[in-house]
Amino acid sequence: MFGIEWLRNGMLVDRDTTVSAGEAEAVANARSRAAEVAARHPKRRHPDSFRLTDAAGKVFGVFSISAQGDDVH
Repeated sequence: MFGIEWLRNGMLVDRDTTVSAGEAEAVANARSRAAEVAARHPKRRHPDSFRLTDAAGKVFGVFSISAQGDDVH
């Protein structure tokens, strides 16, 4: 299980979880759900990135929503 913190310019927009087998799968799953997260909060700004954590709270990185931005911040 991984935690997803949806961010806009580094500010928290929402929190979510995903049950994925590994980090790469969790990142792909989060990217595929980005539009759904934006739709849940129509008055908030859309997320542009997300922070991925494990169940213990260890941060794997901050990832861009677009697949083009695969670099971890």
